[in-house]
Amino acid sequence: MERKISLSDLSQAIDEAYELVKSVKEGEIDPRNIGADCKHMGISVVLADGTTINKGDTDVKVPMGAIVRVPLASVMFSQNSRDDMIKMSVQCPCHKMPHKPAHLPISAHTIRAFSAMEPKGDPESKWNLYENRMTDLIGTSPELNMQIYEILKKQVEEDNTINRLADNGYFLYDEASLSVELAIKAEAMSASTAQLATMGATIAADGVNPTTRKTVFDGEIAKYIVALMAAKGPHKMNSPWLVATGLPAKASFGGTILGIYPGVMAIAAYGAELNQSRVSIKAAHAIRYIMEKLDMSVFSSSRVSIVKD
Repeated sequence: MERKISLSDLSQAIDEAYELVKSVKEGEIDPRNIGADCKHMGISVVLADGTTINKGDTDVKVPMGAIVRVPLASVMFSQNSRDDMIKMSVQCPCHKMPHKPAHLPISAHTIRAFSAMEPKGDPESKWNLYENRMTDLIGTSPELNMQIYEILKKQVEEDNTINRLADNGYFLYDEASLSVELAIKAEAMSASTAQLATMGATIAADGVNPTTRKTVFDGEIAKYIVALMAAKGPHKMNSPWLVATGLPAKASFGGTILGIYPGVMAIAAYGAELNQSRVSIKAAHAIRYIMEKLDMSVFSSSRVSIVKD
């Protein structure tokens, strides 16, 4: 079964979602996200062919937080086969170790991902690889928010994160201090919804950036990246995220949510106020509205395409 959705209907759904949620006054801004303005709200959609729709404050750059694991996954699957990645996950010594320490200032999973990246013991090469991948995915150079970086770094030091990881037996593939430092820098990188939607569209388009036309990675791994997003997305909501939206996604403490519909498009929405699960209230409501309005879900049997009027 095939379904065609007009570009005008998609644009209208975005407009309606924006108007519906822009004035919502709920939640709190993460204290790490200094300088954030609750008046800002933006929605960006980029189709797999590069067609772009921006609504609102789509050029406001906010820290990427856990969204960094999307480009990280593209690097990891580029360096390792699917079966090797599964083996690393299932047979990793981490499964024999205690659980990660609770309430870390930065994501333990991001730390582990950087530790597993090649080349081991070479933080400069790892960072260059990650930064270059980000540039290729979004088509422009990413920015490091030094204020956010210093806040995260101070929190990690005060939290004694490195020692807490060791005390809990949290398994890493590389030296802890360099892995933590890379994770801090990555989570402090800032991007707008327009940039993140382009990154998502590159994945939706099987690794070809729809704006620069550059092939960023082997398209075969795109489905694995999206599968990880589905498995590790913003599930702690009032209703299960995938059931409510049908869209694999990742969320940032900065207030952005990035969702990817393989072969079709990517949606990035932003609103600084977060719910108790540290997920943007405005962004979540906006994405859910768009997906419900257009009756779209990656789990539907229908093959969807967006057609121009």
